[in-house]
Amino acid sequence: MAALDPESGGGGITIRSAQSSRLDRPTPMTAMERTRTEIAQQLFDAFNARDLDAALSLLHPDVVFEPVSGAVLNDGEPYRGTEGMRCYFADVRAHWRELTVNPVHLREAGNAVVALGHASGSSAAGALHDAPTTWVFKFDGPLVAHIQIFSDERLAREALGLT
Repeated sequence: MAALDPESGGGGITIRSAQSSRLDRPTPMTAMERTRTEIAQQLFDAFNARDLDAALSLLHPDVVFEPVSGAVLNDGEPYRGTEGMRCYFADVRAHWRELTVNPVHLREAGNAVVALGHASGSSAAGALHDAPTTWVFKFDGPLVAHIQIFSDERLAREALGLT
């Protein structure tokens, strides 16, 4: 690509290759450059899109995940590590026709992000409608190492027909 070079003393032309023009473009931010709030929002987006690979790229390999539905679907145990997250996504597919999370307010608090919002979904047995939900994401460096969700377990049990 040809461009005028004002420093060449009289309108000379400088030739730049396509490669050098690509280097001038901003590159995607690495995990270290993103704020914790942005990473938490990306996790919400990955969950709503059921994009397991995108979610795993934001999670520590030894992540501990404690969703409200874990009390119902995972014998009261948290989902642990990459395999645990694969199981969680499979449980969501198996038990929910639809499940979406909508964070309304995200705020960093030290090494964590707290998100306030609601969850909605439907299963063969019932539904959740804008259930108030709080998520706490704890970080280890740029990766989420622990996620805990606070909501009304009774609502989750009713929606899944397990009351």
